[in-house]
Amino acid sequence: MKTSKQERQAENAHFAAANSGGGFVSFYPELFDAGKIRRRYIIKGGPGTGKSSFMRTVADYAGACGRDVSLYYCSSDPDSLDAVVIDGEIVVADGTAPHTMDAEIPGARDEIVNLGVFWDGEKLAEQYNEITALGALKSGCYRRAYRYLSGCQNLREIQRDLTAPALRMTKLNHAVQRILREIPSGDGFCLTPGFCDSIGMKGRVRLDTEERRAKKLFVAEDHYHIAPVFLSAILAGAAEKGLRVRVCYDPLHPEDPESVYLEESGICFVIGGAEEQATLTGRKDDTVRVNMKRFADADLLRTIRGEYRSAGRLYDALLGSATDALKQAGEYHFRLEKIYGACMDFEAQSRFAASFCRRIVD
Repeated sequence: MKTSKQERQAENAHFAAANSGGGFVSFYPELFDAGKIRRRYIIKGGPGTGKSSFMRTVADYAGACGRDVSLYYCSSDPDSLDAVVIDGEIVVADGTAPHTMDAEIPGARDEIVNLGVFWDGEKLAEQYNEITALGALKSGCYRRAYRYLSGCQNLREIQRDLTAPALRMTKLNHAVQRILREIPSGDGFCLTPGFCDSIGMKGRVRLDTEERRAKKLFVAEDHYHIAPVFLSAILAGAAEKGLRVRVCYDPLHPEDPESVYLEESGICFVIGGAEEQATLTGRKDDTVRVNMKRFADADLLRTIRGEYRSAGRLYDALLGSATDALKQAGEYHFRLEKIYGACMDFEAQSRFAASFCRRIVD
């Protein structure tokens, strides 16, 4: 089952993993192995076996029953789900590679849901050569994409090194302290990580969950990639005040926060382009724009402008090549889905999904 961009934007939606400059990065352990998780249902099955549709059925059923539902989309295919969390304590998640998950506490907490029981193994065996060939081609595309993304990461580090001498950290920290001074302290620091955008088989996709639910929005208008430093200072200050935060990181550079949402106050800090989204949804009155230029020495920046921009052009070229490689991987992946889908008994799986929903939600 597919979901439109508009539907994704209306949900409590995030990404739990990302394709990054350091390879595949996943927050599965932090999100789905946490002590608050009471039950985990780990789905196994090949591409096109209906894992995402199964999870969507669970999410829709739980939502219709009035339960709190959080959705985690697939970073490579944002039309598919990676996981569903119900009431913060029940997880239904795709446990196949690259985000492999297995039953660590079988029965007591973890249960395997094997959708492979609904496929015709003999039919799949007849297409063994094509399946293995497509899998190898897909893997090759991912290897190339990660090498391009690694180059992006290196270029970003070059840009950081160029910008660092111009940063006015004292001024930046004072601004952060003034903002946080008005926010009451919490009962203990707690960080929930994730991603609000991804780069995958369908290009770059961004979710605006944090901006939509924020009571007040601070938009860091970026300049020479200073905004991640600003958000990192906000996060450090939130930790000192014992606040509960949800942090969405840059998928290509997972050490950099892209948004910091303060749970108690409903205040959200985001980088750059989110301001246009806030305007479109009529949020001008509760949006504060923070220009990052004020935290840099303009004279020093002029001395490195040429090299910085040159690195930026190389970055954009490598990112474009990575995107092309991931789109090619998508073509092979969707061909695999068709092969597996043609060998599935989806009617039987649908009946199983209905009974599964009643068992875990009712």
